[in-house]
Amino acid sequence: MRYNRSESFRFVFSDPIDASFSIAERGGKSVSTKQGKAVIADISPSGLKLMTHLELPMEEPLILSIFFKIRNEELEIKGVPMWKKRVNSGFQYGIRSTEEDEILRDRIVKELKDYAQHNPKM
Repeated sequence: MRYNRSESFRFVFSDPIDASFSIAERGGKSVSTKQGKAVIADISPSGLKLMTHLELPMEEPLILSIFFKIRNEELEIKGVPMWKKRVNSGFQYGIRSTEEDEILRDRIVKELKDYAQHNPKM
């Protein structure tokens, strides 16, 4: 599967933002896992690129709960890892959001606009 890059925009952070995540579902069953540390390299209304030192099992469908703060507001997105790439410091994952919530998408766009205004080095 390929990551969909046809969305309206993709915001690339000059310095990746901190995030944490846990596995919410594995193979269609709810699970409870410890939170792992990660950073978000880029984000769009339909997904994000997550980087972590943890290797996730890709053999069966996963849904992750990803927690992060772009500027002021704590956000949570549920998403499906679509691809995995090994990098020097760990792994990159392309995450497709499973959220259909327009309000959440609007909050993300608002936070990104605020972030861009206050981070002119971008």
